[in-house]
Amino acid sequence: QDHYNVVFTGANGQCAHEFIIDIRPFKKYGVVEEDVAKRLIDFGFHAPTMSWPVPGTLMVEPTESEDKAELDRFVDALIKIRGEIDDIAAGRADKESNPLKGAPHTADTVLSDSWDRAYSRESAA
Repeated sequence: QDHYNVVFTGANGQCAHEFIIDIRPFKKYGVVEEDVAKRLIDFGFHAPTMSWPVPGTLMVEPTESEDKAELDRFVDALIKIRGEIDDIAAGRADKESNPLKGAPHTADTVLSDSWDRAYSRESAA
C-alpha cells in the first residue's frame, strides 16, 4: 500500500483473498493498466485481470498454492514497476520508450543482435 492505492479495503486497510490496484493516477504520465500487466509478464507472472470490476485497475487474486517466497517476488516486481513509473513521472525515462511501454520483452527481443530502445536490455529483462 506504500506504492499503489488499493481500492475496496476494509476499515483497517485489509482486503479479502483478492485486491484491486488502482493504476488510474498514473494515466497522467501515459501509464495505463495494460502497461503494468504486460510488464509483470517480464517478471514471470501471468497478467492479472484488467479493468474489472473497476476500469483502470488490476485485480490480483493469488492462488492458495503460492508460497510466501513467490508472493514476495510478486510484490518486489510491483515495487520495481512503481519505480519505473516514478522514473517516467520525473522525466528520467522517456514516456514512450521505456520498459513499461516496451513490455513484454521476449527472449528473442532481449537476445537479438539489434537493440534500438532508449533503455538497456538489462532493465528490460
